[in-house]
Amino acid sequence: MQWIRPNVLRPNTLILLTAIVSGGCGADSSAPVDPYTRVTVAGTVTLDGTPLSEGTIQLDPAPDTKGPTATGEIHQGKYAIEKSQGPVAGKYLVRISGRPLVKLEATVQPGGTPKVTPDPVPSQYNTKSKLETNLPADGSPNLDFDLKKG
Repeated sequence: MQWIRPNVLRPNTLILLTAIVSGGCGADSSAPVDPYTRVTVAGTVTLDGTPLSEGTIQLDPAPDTKGPTATGEIHQGKYAIEKSQGPVAGKYLVRISGRPLVKLEATVQPGGTPKVTPDPVPSQYNTKSKLETNLPADGSPNLDFDLKKG
């Protein structure tokens, strides 16, 4: 009589293979999840009727708006903040600067004292800004700002 020895590893092997194969399915649980429902924002910025050549726009949420600060670059008077980096619907304090962003070449080491250039945009629109806006739930594709020096 010949004895047939059952393979005791077979059930464990099947469980292991099932876990490996199914582990690759579905969402990556280590990827960060954005808890905010963001909106797209775009528009123009002029200073005394002339498009602001370059600068930044920053939207800081008011205390009753629960969401992140959103920032965009201004080029030739136009800016756009994509939905993935945008703000949530709500009330915001707007800060606009006409200073160009400092960009380092790949071969330049950071450090030293940066050259400070005067901001062509008056402080009432940036460091001392009281400029506010409300963003609707569907975003704002035409959020324009006409700033005055005087």
